[in-house]
Amino acid sequence: MKNKNSRIVTITMSGAVLIAATFVASEYLRNIETPLVKYSYTGPTMTIFAGDEPPWDSGSHMSGYFIYEELPPNTTVDFLDPDIEWPIPNLPKDFLFTDGARSITQSQLEESIRDTSSRVDPNIYEVRAFSVRTDEEGGIVAWDVLFVHNVRNNTFVTAHNGGIYGQDMTEVNAAQFGCGGSGKCTGISNYTSPDSVLPNTQFAGTWTKEVL
Repeated sequence: MKNKNSRIVTITMSGAVLIAATFVASEYLRNIETPLVKYSYTGPTMTIFAGDEPPWDSGSHMSGYFIYEELPPNTTVDFLDPDIEWPIPNLPKDFLFTDGARSITQSQLEESIRDTSSRVDPNIYEVRAFSVRTDEEGGIVAWDVLFVHNVRNNTFVTAHNGGIYGQDMTEVNAAQFGCGGSGKCTGISNYTSPDSVLPNTQFAGTWTKEVL
């Protein structure tokens, strides 16, 4: 009888230990952060320039990156959706895009304003587009990224529809970011994919991804 009771106690304790171990494992799994991925963009060189003294040349190109959880395959991800109200909670917190003359990061963004010409500091922007589409392997094959300081003379955009057309375009006002003369400066790269089927175009920019 004593031995029988001892076995019962042992079984009960084992069950308690198992439950405790399961609880600890669950808490551990919940506390594990999802691995982040760095998605990096390299655009084609610019071919079209405007302005008296543009800060770019034929070797200049746009580039950048953003860090986020790994994107699912065959999916369009709009980081401004569903809540486009500032501070836009789904926007990547860590990103940087540059045209070689100026760089734009999350810390330089503010909420949208109706009259962008009233924005004084040329280093401050609003984000008007930030979306990507992935292929079956989770790589980025289409994208639309647009930052606006002044909609008429200071913008940054890289966009590709994943088909035959895309464009990188950067423009800054005179006396800003190395732009000389009296008017705004513009640098453009038009591109197509997979073949350069339109006149004066290049191959599309490319994205790579790195698990951090």
